[in-house]
Amino acid sequence: MSWQMALEYIRTLIWPIVVLTLGFTFRRQLASLFGRVESVETPLGTIAFEKQADAVAQEAAEIESEMANELAAAQTLPEEKDTERNPTEEPTEKLKAARPASSSSGFAEIFELAETETTAAVLAAWREVERALKGAVAERGNRQVSPQTLYNKGLLTYELSRSVEDLRNLRNRVVHEGDILLTRSGARSYITAAERIVEALTLSQDPRFQALQYERSVTEALERAGLLHVHPGYRDDEFDAYGQTASGTVVAVDVRFRRRGVLKIRDIEEVVSKLPSMASNVLIVTNAPLSTEVRDFNRTYEDRPRCEVVQWQSDEDTPLLTRSIGRLAG
Repeated sequence: MSWQMALEYIRTLIWPIVVLTLGFTFRRQLASLFGRVESVETPLGTIAFEKQADAVAQEAAEIESEMANELAAAQTLPEEKDTERNPTEEPTEKLKAARPASSSSGFAEIFELAETETTAAVLAAWREVERALKGAVAERGNRQVSPQTLYNKGLLTYELSRSVEDLRNLRNRVVHEGDILLTRSGARSYITAAERIVEALTLSQDPRFQALQYERSVTEALERAGLLHVHPGYRDDEFDAYGQTASGTVVAVDVRFRRRGVLKIRDIEEVVSKLPSMASNVLIVTNAPLSTEVRDFNRTYEDRPRCEVVQWQSDEDTPLLTRSIGRLAG
């Protein structure tokens, strides 16, 4: 090999060697520098993360707005027949919408944290969501707070449960997968999404909205249980829904939502008193435990039209609906 060729090899290799040597020598300084870079040398995963967080924030804001509108509409109706009132509680306060403020002090602190500790800010924002989830189920005696479980129990809408699940998946990407470089902008997007979801979860704790959500869940469960042509009753109607059994028997459905306590026999006396003048069988569905008197009523009532009372809390109880529908069809 001639000296000219050797010189060309040296010229070709010298700069990569120099760069590697400098990189190894100043590796700590370079790591600190790149830790402050937001837009340069950012992996594509960061861009996708931020866009996904923005999408969750937008969807959660739309859900919260829709929930607030439903709650406002519900307040124009007379007081629910299945709502237990506290004698010391003013009706105007009970029906007042609990729309949360646009930004809580807790989230304000998390936004500040995102300026210096992006990962810690994301984790803090998710903890606020978990706290709101636990608050949404605390009065219902539930311990599991997974979005799917809460949806199955009728405590969350499908859309809200999906948004919570999306936010949890983004959090897991940051903590477990490590496929993104979390920027301040991405962290702020995540915190905004968490804040919107917490606002929606706060609204979901309103008794009037919980009653509406439970009624929707019962209607869907009735269809899965085999009741055909299920449709809601009119606003001035005495029943919440109607449907037909496979044999063509009309069934009127009365939904009784309770935040606490048991369903007592006095709760169904009004319905029972109307049975002789009705052409439809009646199915009373409640989330509350049945009192001993109500259980005795189910066992001993043989008049026509028929009346059944069922406790339904989740899809695990749907076979009870199927069995009652079968009895009402006979």
